Amino acid sequence: MTPMIDVTFLLLTFFMLASHFASAEKIDVDLPQPDNNQSVDRRFKDKIIINMLYHNQYTEPSLTLGPIVVTSVNELSDRLHELGRQNPKAEVILRADRRLSYGNVKQIMEIIAAEKLIRLQIVTQMDQP
Repeated sequence: MTPMIDVTFLLLTFFMLASHFASAEKIDVDLPQPDNNQSVDRRFKDKIIINMLYHNQYTEPSLTLGPIVVTSVNELSDRLHELGRQNPKAEVILRADRRLSYGNVKQIMEIIAAEKLIRLQIVTQMDQP
């Protein structure tokens, strides 16, 4: 039992010293706050997120393009055409409800391909073990 306590204290001392050195690397700097900020957040500029929501088997799924509700497939095609023209390397993320038929999802995938947006991710949820 005594060697185990010694090892515990050695580990505790090591982590206390290591954390002290790590915090010493981060010096406190007062960063400037620009008045007319012209920076652009590019994290979502290169991503187009399409959501397909299931209502029931007799109605078409509702579509959203990011936060914008899209009323028809033609409107989605027009918006994707405009977004693809602005940024042809944009990545499309397609999120579809699992209750939708593959035909509904395929239709949207064909529209994405027709607009020459070649970077497509289809979001799935992994089953929990």
